[in-house]
Amino acid sequence: MSADEFDGRVALITGAGAGIGRTTAKLLALRGATVVLTDKHAGRLEEATEWVAAAGPPIAPVSHLLDIEHRENFDSVFKEVEASLGAIRIYVWNAALNLQQPVFDHDPELFDRIAHANINNCWYSCQGVAQQMKRAGGGSIVMVGSIAPDLGATEREPPYGMSKAAVRALMYGIARAGGPDNIRCNEVIMGYVEGTRFADSRPDRAQEESEKTPMRRNANTQDIAEAIAFLASERAAFVSGEVLNVTGALFGSM
Repeated sequence: MSADEFDGRVALITGAGAGIGRTTAKLLALRGATVVLTDKHAGRLEEATEWVAAAGPPIAPVSHLLDIEHRENFDSVFKEVEASLGAIRIYVWNAALNLQQPVFDHDPELFDRIAHANINNCWYSCQGVAQQMKRAGGGSIVMVGSIAPDLGATEREPPYGMSKAAVRALMYGIARAGGPDNIRCNEVIMGYVEGTRFADSRPDRAQEESEKTPMRRNANTQDIAEAIAFLASERAAFVSGEVLNVTGALFGSM
């Protein structure tokens, strides 16, 4: 690894305003990528971009507002990024909706929103970014997943677990279809991650999870960012269609 590992390659990250997305943006930027942070919250996005820039990366990061619920956002942002910076060579699908309600009483409209954003628009965005990668000679797509599909989620978040299962199936399909064009696609899965709003708002549950983990701690955002960076890099040049388990052996031991 070096400061020029990504050699100016354009890397676009969804949900980069906080947590895993923000940490991943900083890591890729410090290793030479031209990082594009995207998020739907303007204030959060501005703060995260300034935070990444303050770390002193070789190439200053840029940002674009992007809401994964709105398909037209991908069209406009992808087009503008390619015109101004070049083809997107690294795409990190990190943003997701997780609107929790009891499964038998879940609002159908909220359920549809989750499916549309997390599944339909994940596919749509990968379709769009793959066209840029083809023109550039290849690229890497990394899905930020979850162990939720494997554990049955909880009784309040099956729509989220369902969407993550669908993204995993999509990942395998993209890996197969993208191979001839040197487009790789992989997934990172995790449980509780310290430094994310989900874990930090549930300290008691996070503590319980850490005690169940063989390594006696939860992952942090740096742990996940390092896994993403590996899959995005040429160190993983022949790794595609892979699910990388970053749970400290918690999932593997269940």
